Amino acid sequence: MALLKESSIPIGRTMFIPKKDGLTKEQLEIEANGQYQIIERPDRFEIKNAECCRSILVKVSTKE
Repeated sequence: MALLKESSIPIGRTMFIPKKDGLTKEQLEIEANGQYQIIERPDRFEIKNAECCRSILVKVSTKE
C-alpha cells in the first residue's frame, strides 16, 4: 500500500489526486474522519469535503 496523499480539507474545498500509471477509482483506498465525495476526471480524482460545518482529515493510498 503506497501513500499518495494525506491532508486536511477545509469546508467546501477539494483535494486533487493526479491519475498516473493507469490508476483507477477501485485501486484507491480512502480513510477520512468525515463525509466526502469522490469525482473521477480524465486526468485526476477529486475528493471534496461533504461536511457542512468542519474540515476533514483524508488519507489516500493505493490498495495492494
